[in-house]
Amino acid sequence: MLLYLFLATILSGQYISGQFGPFEQDFGYVTVRDGAHMFYWLFYTTAEVENYTDRPLIVWLQGGPGGSSTGIGNFDIMGPLDLNLEPRNYTWVKNFNVMYLDNPVGSGFSYVDDPSHLTTTNDQIALDFVSLMKGFLEKHPEFQGVPLYIYGQSYGGKMAVDMAIRLREAEEAGDIQSDLRGIAMGNAWISPVDATLTWGPLLLAAGLVDEAGYESIQAAAREAERLFNDGQYLASTNAWSATQRAVFSATTNVDFYDITTKMPAWPDTRSDDAMEIMLRDGITREQELSLNTIMNTLVKPALNIPDHVVWTASNNQVFTTLNADFMKPVTDGIEKLLNETDIILTKYNGNLDLICSTPGQMLWVDRLKWDGAEAYRNAPRLPIWEDDRLEGYYKAYGNFRFFWINVAGHSVPRDNPAGANAFLRDMTGFP
Repeated sequence: MLLYLFLATILSGQYISGQFGPFEQDFGYVTVRDGAHMFYWLFYTTAEVENYTDRPLIVWLQGGPGGSSTGIGNFDIMGPLDLNLEPRNYTWVKNFNVMYLDNPVGSGFSYVDDPSHLTTTNDQIALDFVSLMKGFLEKHPEFQGVPLYIYGQSYGGKMAVDMAIRLREAEEAGDIQSDLRGIAMGNAWISPVDATLTWGPLLLAAGLVDEAGYESIQAAAREAERLFNDGQYLASTNAWSATQRAVFSATTNVDFYDITTKMPAWPDTRSDDAMEIMLRDGITREQELSLNTIMNTLVKPALNIPDHVVWTASNNQVFTTLNADFMKPVTDGIEKLLNETDIILTKYNGNLDLICSTPGQMLWVDRLKWDGAEAYRNAPRLPIWEDDRLEGYYKAYGNFRFFWINVAGHSVPRDNPAGANAFLRDMTGFP
């Protein structure tokens, strides 16, 4: 079916050599460090504007770490074409220029000459991003001064925090002519211990576990917390993985990305199977197989990707290299951005998610130390109405806002496009 659609596009004259599909686009590599090559795929907005630079540039970051934005974010979540290679009616490209970034290096079509060039910390990821943006703006100087927003899902939201810090530093130093206006952290892995500790209570409140199941989950979660507090960060990551296995056992494989559904049975209970869930960032095995076909047999030759680069939905080596950094929070960075910059920080969450649960997000938000903390706590929580339908709630003060999105799991833009419109409009003024 996919091959048929691809050939039909070619025969209909819509396919232009050097791109994939009929949408105006640009793509390429930036060598962010010696031996480290990052791939981006930009889609120009289809909005009826005089010039595409009249609309902001949104950078989309997938989670994992190691998930591919050019595959998952693009085809599965909100790019111009869906997994059937049909036009998507709620794509963000209708209102924005959207750049999908395979980040960290090693993810998707990005690659390294040697594994030693993979990143080990969130700050290294952020520095690579600044290098990427410098290379991108050298090729596309028309985007200098265009409002820039970074939207990160899951681990992508964690990466966005340090990216904002490093990019703003580069802007203030005059090293780059970008105009970062805001970041969005979608179902984000901001404070991993907080998230993990809320799995048991959320599942118990939803009636998905009994007291015995709750206790087994919480025992594993508390061990992950203990190890983290002792500075045993790699061991804490392993204990987090054990907590996932406890959830599987107690719930008979509840879907970590939508608690109203069930994941397929896993072949065994090895720790790497549990980690694979985080790497998948919300896609099923069937969707991954479909993406592998699209990316390696159709997109790869169309975009002239080097032969030695094989696209995967998620790169285990990227994840493993960041294992010791995985459980570390980035709340200090959020406080720095709130206290020292005018960058808008949007936190949005699908309420059906477990892995980055809404209760876990609220814990760290309530502990933030910033000038507007008390005013934010006292701000009203207001409903989000879209076309006479209640899509969730929001709360805001200064440059921080929190969006609770109904009928959505881990990937809000895909699960509830109307709800996503609310936080897009709030941050950017469009649509």
